[in-house]
This record gives sequence, structure tokens and C-alpha cells, in this order.
Amino acid sequence: MISDAPRSRSSAEVGDGPGTDVDSWFTTEVPNIVDGLASSQSIGPLTAAAARELIAVGRAKDALALVLGEVDGSWRR
Repeated sequence: MISDAPRSRSSAEVGDGPGTDVDSWFTTEVPNIVDGLASSQSIGPLTAAAARELIAVGRAKDALALVLGEVDGSWRR
């Protein structure tokens, strides 16, 4: 039942600056997303390498945008 589900935090309760929950989500999850897309061959090895370089320098959001751009582009062909 929906009413029994734990309440999620509103966007006003979750910051989007450095050191926030949102920032840590990107840092934690984007490497896994990149690995999954690379292993399923949804992104090419050069894109995966570029995304991993972005992650390594703290630009996980840019890395996600890069890989999702390639996935989106592949579906449009």
C-alpha cells in the first residue's frame, strides 16, 4: 500500500551542491552505470574510457551526460 511506503525527501530537502546526497549518488552510481553500458556494448570503448577519466577527476555528472548522449544517439539512428 502506498501509505505504508517510507516518505521520500522532497527536492527542497535534498541539496545539489558539493557534498550533498545528490552529489554522493553520482559519485557512487555513475561508475556502475558506465561499466554496465560498456559491458552491454551500449557505449563504445572510447566513450567508456572518456567517462572513466571524467569520473576520476570528480566530474561524474559530465560522465553520465556523455554516456547517456551516446546511448540516446544510438537509438536515434
